[in-house]
Amino acid sequence: MRPLKKTPSATPPLFHYNELTIELHPEVYDPAEDSFWLLENIIIDPKDSILELGTGCGLIALACAHHGAQVVCTDINPYAIQLTRHNIERNRLLLKGDIEIRQGNLFSVLKNNERFTVILFNPPYLPTKKNEKINEWFDTATDGGPTGLKVTKKFLQGLHKHLEPKGCAYFIFSSLSNRSTLEHYLKNERLSAHIIASHRYNGEDLDVYRVSPTA
Repeated sequence: MRPLKKTPSATPPLFHYNELTIELHPEVYDPAEDSFWLLENIIIDPKDSILELGTGCGLIALACAHHGAQVVCTDINPYAIQLTRHNIERNRLLLKGDIEIRQGNLFSVLKNNERFTVILFNPPYLPTKKNEKINEWFDTATDGGPTGLKVTKKFLQGLHKHLEPKGCAYFIFSSLSNRSTLEHYLKNERLSAHIIASHRYNGEDLDVYRVSPTA
């Protein structure tokens, strides 16, 4: 999770992804190689109902709505919520589907009966000690606890309640964490998991996992 380099400017920094124009904010995690790797390896159908957790600037949610999907996106960071609203308005004419934004932690903003065909998450996955924390909102986006899997574990625990029986979820796993621990969590939650893409960045392997409920 390495933020994009930005040049100081009086105007908000922007970048382009396909037809989308995305504004950035210093208190919100910038899309980096992990974000783009996840986005490039998910399969989105216009008929999908999608939940994206930890939307940040809203790039992935916007890309899904651009394809025509119905999207609910969440973030605990109030700056991210405001920024995503700006980016939705900036790209409104390009969106074939709708986006709803909710502020809160993971699945806490959902109703008990809300289910989705696809759930997406680029979790905080950096193994982090207390003395390594930088600031509140940067840590929220990157701090995976001592093992790097603290937030990923909570994500996996919530999937059965909010994923359609024939739905699937995608998330990023970093080789900085312990894969056997992840596999233990997946087994405990009765999730079938497959690595659909893997790439090495600066000595770190980033895997895109596709998971679905087992029968």
